[in-house]
Amino acid sequence: MGTEDWDFEGSQHLGIWSFWIDCKHAVIQKTTEILSVVCVQAMEAGQSRSGPLLRRPVRTQAVVNQSDMYTHVLLVFTEKKETPYKFVIAVLMEYIRSLNQFQITVQHYLHELVIRTLVQHSLFSTLHQFLQYHVLSDSKPLACLLLSLESFYPPAHQLSLDMLKRLSTANDEIVEVLLSKHQVLAALRFIQGIGTHDNISAQKFLDAAKQTEDHMLFYMIFWFSEQHNQRLRGNPSFTPEEHCEEHVAFFKQVFGDQALMRPTTF
Repeated sequence: MGTEDWDFEGSQHLGIWSFWIDCKHAVIQKTTEILSVVCVQAMEAGQSRSGPLLRRPVRTQAVVNQSDMYTHVLLVFTEKKETPYKFVIAVLMEYIRSLNQFQITVQHYLHELVIRTLVQHSLFSTLHQFLQYHVLSDSKPLACLLLSLESFYPPAHQLSLDMLKRLSTANDEIVEVLLSKHQVLAALRFIQGIGTHDNISAQKFLDAAKQTEDHMLFYMIFWFSEQHNQRLRGNPSFTPEEHCEEHVAFFKQVFGDQALMRPTTF
């Protein structure tokens, strides 16, 4: 068998049985707490007999929600070192599958728990497959978690970007990620592709370009910003509100005043 084959033979049965006992105990304990609160509320309501009619007890349901399961069962379960990690992952995925089956939105912290468990046991190929085939739902918190894993698993950076693009509500986050990795041209191409280059922050892009210490890249971003200003305002100069004075001074120092774009008159 390979290192990631799923088997539950031999001594693992004892771990599985132990888990289900712990799981049932935790769920029963949490349900009991909820029922206790409901009973107290019902008793307090019944004690008020000043009205002409006695109040009927209100029928309620004890619900063990995802937060309860995460805090009191799954999180405790994943921390048990004696439990086989393959079984841990199988249980987490089965719970997520059951939520999906009943069309219940899975909270991002459950997906994060799956990812942390996979990373803890270096199951990066399984993680990649889960993300590639959308077994784990896209979300901004999940994308941020993937970014933090880049040092352990370099492809996590691209997986995070792909997830943010699929969300289509995270364009600012994508630009921030690209700039943080000094991929300035990629960030510029991205905002041009989605048609938001009119809202570009010249200061942010010039900051990132300057940090690369690539003078030609800085020149390109500065020139693009001047063209942007000329097209929108009819003047290539930066306004005080853009806070680009430092970058203008740096541009003059490296390329000279003559390299600045002159206003175009018609």
